[in-house]
Amino acid sequence: MNISAAAIIVNYNGRETIRECLQSLESQSVRFSETVVVDNNSRDRSWEGLEENFPGITVIRLPNNSGFPAACNTGIRHSTSELVAILNNDITLDPDWLRNMMSSVTPEWDFWASRVIFAESPGLIDSAGDGMTVIGAAYKKGHGQTVGLFEQGTETFGACAAAALYRRELLNLLGGFDEDFFLIYEDADLGFRARLMGGRCLYVPQAKVCHRVNYSIGTFSPNYVYYGQRNSETLFWKNMPAPLLLLFLPERLLFNLLSLFYFSVKGRLFSFLKAKVDFLLAFPGIMKKRKKIQQSRKLSPGELRPMLDRNWIKGRLK
Repeated sequence: MNISAAAIIVNYNGRETIRECLQSLESQSVRFSETVVVDNNSRDRSWEGLEENFPGITVIRLPNNSGFPAACNTGIRHSTSELVAILNNDITLDPDWLRNMMSSVTPEWDFWASRVIFAESPGLIDSAGDGMTVIGAAYKKGHGQTVGLFEQGTETFGACAAAALYRRELLNLLGGFDEDFFLIYEDADLGFRARLMGGRCLYVPQAKVCHRVNYSIGTFSPNYVYYGQRNSETLFWKNMPAPLLLLFLPERLLFNLLSLFYFSVKGRLFSFLKAKVDFLLAFPGIMKKRKKIQQSRKLSPGELRPMLDRNWIKGRLK
């Protein structure tokens, strides 16, 4: 297929992972047309020597940590290929990742999800595409289940941006990632907006990657709780069409109540409360974005509803 693809890798303190990631790009059976590493002001100087050791890549050093979505947008602007792969610095690609992705690039699809496998437990799935619940809480399909259960390619709501492929045309239409998210849920938000515009996502099981999950942010850290809770709230209020928002608002409030109790028990009450306060402070700006999204969406509430999962309690308990 005569089509070009760029790799955008956001790096933050990736001394232990970034070189292995880039080596997996060099080993691709189909090569990327361009590779851009955007460094978010890493403190560990992990950007040093990358251009010398990996000829042909471009390293862009940002003066401060602008967040994952802003760094992605920077990389997108500094590339020109028709397809754009967004990759974490803590993933390694199977040698045929890009070849398998390219073989799935047909007109009916606008973005593509990888089969993401735990690096520490290679028999288990981290993500087989992303799903979305009626309360605006995204989830990883197949998370923690055995690899063999997810061998079939299928349409999915969205893609985990640890390793995802997008048409540049789609990214331009959406204005890229929402930089206000800073960290976590930026891929779910972009996927939601893509779906509202009629975009479709394909899960490609042959496109395999190994992922050192939460390497940069840490599992259940204060930042993980804060950005996850703030940004899922933003996603729900910004993107959910009014009839569905009103219909499922009671469940969203129940979710918040249960989360309040859960994070209190886990010693993360401050992070949870700060997330909700900061969401409320940003609410006027979120509503401005909502107006633009809802006015331009192509999907009706009735068309969107079957794409959203209702059984969110079971998933959260699990």
